[in-house]
Parts: sequence; C-alpha cells; structure tokens
Amino acid sequence: MLPEKLQSIDCRNEVEMEVFGAKLLQQATLSVGIELLHYHHLPTELPKSASQQHLILINTEVSPKTYVEQVTEGKIQKTEMKLEDVMVIPAQIEASARWNRSHSYLALCLDPIALTQQVGNIIRGYSVELLPQFAVSASLIRSIALSLQQELSNPGFGGQLYLDSLLTTLCTHLLRHYSTQQLVQIGASNLSPSILNLIKEYIEIHLAENLSLTQLANIARISPNYFATQFKQSMRITPHQYVIQRRIERAKQLIIARQGTISEIANSVGFADQSQITRHFKRLIGTTPKKFWQQQ
Repeated sequence: MLPEKLQSIDCRNEVEMEVFGAKLLQQATLSVGIELLHYHHLPTELPKSASQQHLILINTEVSPKTYVEQVTEGKIQKTEMKLEDVMVIPAQIEASARWNRSHSYLALCLDPIALTQQVGNIIRGYSVELLPQFAVSASLIRSIALSLQQELSNPGFGGQLYLDSLLTTLCTHLLRHYSTQQLVQIGASNLSPSILNLIKEYIEIHLAENLSLTQLANIARISPNYFATQFKQSMRITPHQYVIQRRIERAKQLIIARQGTISEIANSVGFADQSQITRHFKRLIGTTPKKFWQQQ
C-alpha cells in the first residue's frame, strides 16, 4: 500500500500523475477553470487525497475483469469496472482508490468557481455542492465528454461556441442530478429588444470569427448559461443555431453577388471548409451551394 504522503493530487499535474502509473494521452483547456485530460492508467493504488477540482471520470477503454475499489469519506465501494461507468468526485472530498488492470479514461477537471460561474444566474446565489458518485451509468455525461474530446481532436465550425454549449449542458446536468441544490425555475423573461439587437449586431460583425457563448453573454452582462437559456426563449433557437443560420444567409448573399468561389465564401462566413457549408446549406436551403450558384 502506498503511503498517504499527499494531501492533494492534482489530475492536471502530469509529473505527479506519472508517479501513480498514469500516462497523459491528451490535455486541453475547454474554458477558464475547466480542462479535459485523457489518461491511460496502470494498475495502482492511489492514496487518500482531496482534489482542488471537481473530477468527472469517464471510462474510454476497460478490459473484462477490471475491478475497482474506492473509499470516499470512509465509505468503501467495490465493483467490476464497465465502459459506461462515470465517477464524480467533488472538490475537497477525501477519496482513495485502487484497481487491478490497466484502463483508459477521460478526466474532466472543473474548478468550483468555474462551475458556479457557468450556472451562477440559474441557481441565483445558492451554493453548489456536488455529491460523490461511484460507477454510475450516466449516458449524457459520457456523450458530452466524448463530444468534447472529438471536437478537440477534430475541430469543426462553431468552435468555442460549440464547446461552450456542451459545457453549459454538462454543468446544468450535474446540478440537476448530482447536486444537493435543486435548480430554480427560470421565469419567462426574455432578453430585452435593445440587448438582443446589440447581440445580433455583434454576431453580424464577427460572423467569420470563432464566436463563444462567453463573448455574447458579456454583451448582456449575464452568465453564459443564463444567456443561452434567455436567448433561446427570445429567438426560439439556440445561439449556435442562430449563428449557423446567419452564416448561411450571408453565404447566399455572397453567392448571388458572385463574391468569390464557394470555398472562399465558406471561409469568409466562418465555416472551416466547403464540406461544412454544403452540409448546412443543403439542410437549411434544400439544395447545395453549387446548385444554388447555378440557379442564379
């Protein structure tokens, strides 16, 4: 058994994690205070410690007969590890663990302040207290984590705005299902017409850029999560969907005016390449950009 020589293990510290047989495969910052790491971990025993971040662990590769034992605040839990398992270890909660076979997993590290900021306006000042979860089947968390990893490995259009949307959904889901706090129901209030016009104008000016929820929320002076909800109440679509619509509408105008090739137009309105504009153009307009070009 390893000595309890650490009071805190930082999942983001590569050197520290290597001591316990963890090989870092991928690391990326998703937003301020929120990181995603991909580890391959040898059989080991982690001493009792308390992380400074909320840890969400999602398995990505597990062989049969992999058994894990975790002690959280003195409570011993054992199980055979499964691919669909998700673990939630809140910040400052003492836990230790050991397992008998190598496995790979994603570690979402959320600073408590970052989590509070993501959902601050929704909980309206109440403290956020996540509850420990041991080997639970959480399909939505797993899906979001894998989507985040895929976006980081193969970025598409929408970039940070897409990541922000996923993080908003993740944080809200954590509060709904793994927190001592119940979400306060948001009223039917919408963004004011003047604020909405400012946001629309900002999107039009920066349409070709990698827009984020944080940028748009700053205009309304509210949290990204609350902004996403209020924007959808006002516009009946999400910010991400609205940006896509505006990019396609701008592309239509440029095609009609013959201002560049389809590939050049795609880049000028914020799409990564011609295949992306083609997919969304066909979905929203009913035809491809090339055919639309030929019809003009």
